[in-house]
Amino acid sequence: MNPISRWFVNHVKGRANARLYAWLHEHLVLPPASVCLEVGCGNGNMAIRIMDGMSPARLVATDLDLHQLEAAGRLIQRHYSTGVPSGLELRPADMLRLPFPDRGFDAVFAFASLHHVGAHHRDPSRLPQALAEIDRVLRPDGYLAYEEFLHKERLREWLLGHGYLLTAQDRRWRRERVLARKVSSSGAAWPDGVA
Repeated sequence: MNPISRWFVNHVKGRANARLYAWLHEHLVLPPASVCLEVGCGNGNMAIRIMDGMSPARLVATDLDLHQLEAAGRLIQRHYSTGVPSGLELRPADMLRLPFPDRGFDAVFAFASLHHVGAHHRDPSRLPQALAEIDRVLRPDGYLAYEEFLHKERLREWLLGHGYLLTAQDRRWRRERVLARKVSSSGAAWPDGVA
C-alpha cells in the first residue's frame, strides 16, 4: 500500500467504517464460538468493531503490509488498554496464499482490500486466485462479507459462479457491500445465520 492510501485508511476511514459495521451487524449473526478471518485489516479499526460487537471466539486479522499491521497493533493496544482479548490475533498474510488450513473459518471479511491483489488497483487478474483462497479457508455455509469500489461485477460473477448465495447487498455508484453465503452440498444454512 502506498503512503497516501495508508494515510487515508489510518486517518479518514473511521466514520465510513462505523456505517460499514452497522450494515454488517444488521445482516450477519455469527454462530456461537465462531472463528473469523479478516484479510487486509488495515489499521485494525474493523477488527476492533467486530471483536467488540459480534463477539467471535477468535478473529485473525491479517495484512500483507507490515506497516499496516504495526498501525493495527498500536490501535488495538490503545483500545484494549487493560488487555487485548485472547481471541484477537494479528498476522501477516498474503491473501493469494493464505497460511491457514482448509475450511477453518466461519466468516471471512475483506473490506476495501480485494482490489489490492493485482499489480495495481485496476488490475483484476489475480482476483480469482484471491477468491479461491478465501473459498478454500471458508467452511461450508460460512460467509464472506466484503466492501469494494473496484471490480464489483467481477466479484459478484465469481461468487455466483462458484455456488455462493448473495444474502445481502448494498450497491451504490462508487462502492458495494456484499454478504455471500458459501452454500454447502446439503444446502443447509446456519440456524440463525442471517438477520
